[in-house]
Amino acid sequence: MIKGLFLASIAVVMMTACSVDEGYDTPVAPNEITFSVTPVNASRQISAAADNDVKNFIISARNNGTPFIDEELVAFSGGRWLNTGKPHLWPSEGDVDFFAYRYDKTANRECTPLLDVEMTRAKLCMFNVANEASRQTTLQYATSLHRTANDGSVPMQFRQALSEIVFTAQNSSRKLHVEISEIIVNHVYMQGDFIFPSGRQQAKWDVSSGAPQSSKASFPTKTVNSHMESLGDETVMHLIPQSQDNATAETGYSDGVSITFRCAVWKLSDGSDTPKDSDTMLIGERNADGSVTFGELRIPVSINWQPGCRYTYSLNFGAGGSSGIPVTGGIMLPIAFSAYSEAI
Repeated sequence: MIKGLFLASIAVVMMTACSVDEGYDTPVAPNEITFSVTPVNASRQISAAADNDVKNFIISARNNGTPFIDEELVAFSGGRWLNTGKPHLWPSEGDVDFFAYRYDKTANRECTPLLDVEMTRAKLCMFNVANEASRQTTLQYATSLHRTANDGSVPMQFRQALSEIVFTAQNSSRKLHVEISEIIVNHVYMQGDFIFPSGRQQAKWDVSSGAPQSSKASFPTKTVNSHMESLGDETVMHLIPQSQDNATAETGYSDGVSITFRCAVWKLSDGSDTPKDSDTMLIGERNADGSVTFGELRIPVSINWQPGCRYTYSLNFGAGGSSGIPVTGGIMLPIAFSAYSEAI
């Protein structure tokens, strides 16, 4: 019986982008700054907060390169999107650059980012992603540059700043029974600075000040079926976009990214759908009291995650042709691993 297994590294380099149209409103007072909001993945402006998941957001701004608004809350009130503090009037000279962000603070209470707006760039500093997938949240951002009172309400078109990681699995063999109870993405950066896009500079992340950690999704044991399907919403992760090489065996898989599936795999002897005590465990271990200790299947991967993209990693037990991994009794267990990306 085998508790820990490793597959060869698989490079995953995928980039996609998405765009939506912006919407505009007309301010009620010509000299008071108001906002119009376009939700993520939409092409229409929303006039009421109830029409979209954007209920409020944090905004900062600069006027002619100097600070103008410093991290104020904007919410929908009285038919308009306004900052909740003292109303701001358009400056008499120059244009204004606006930078906004939002995330679910109730889900990730440990995250206390700082929006730093400088003369030539703006960044959201020290954004932390929770290690447990159940506590992770999306992060959305918006920019609106070179605005004046003549432009009307400031259009804020929100986009996704993080990468979404999704897992699917399939059991293609009638001779196998597969169960999975946990997924861990190892050696990824969970803290970083988000740099807002400006001019030709696209949105990007700086993770140089942090250290690699892990992201874990634990869930009730799932039986892998004969068709490819999602392992569930509780396995979805929202992680910081980054580029890293795959982990290698020479360093004990500590020098790069890998994905660990905590699973149990049985070789069925009589073609039944459920394992018996007499069936051989290929991954995992049967204990003396009849319980089962799940083993680990570790897959090294290289990543090039981009903001606003979904990356789906798929595991197919019993597939893979002549390739496979050695398990109990010298059996070569075929496992196919694949990945693809798409714009969120």
